[in-house]
Amino acid sequence: MTNGTLTLNGITDQELVKILDAKIRHEGSFSFNPQQLQVVAGMNNRTVYNNAILTWQNADTLKLVLQLLTELEGRHRLHPKEAA
Repeated sequence: MTNGTLTLNGITDQELVKILDAKIRHEGSFSFNPQQLQVVAGMNNRTVYNNAILTWQNADTLKLVLQLLTELEGRHRLHPKEAA
């Protein structure tokens, strides 16, 4: 069985809506607990959240998580930071 956990930081309200929609569509195999979110200082009048913990229970839901990360990647640019 493929299962796991991923923690995301710097999530905006729009990204939070995408995560909640995924939770609704895949309840039981994908979970996200909004009570674990931590509000951090927003930029440009935006609220930003840390500690968005995503968990999944099977390979199909792992594909969902990877798709969700791809959608979120546009804003975050998930590339390793270069060493100084």
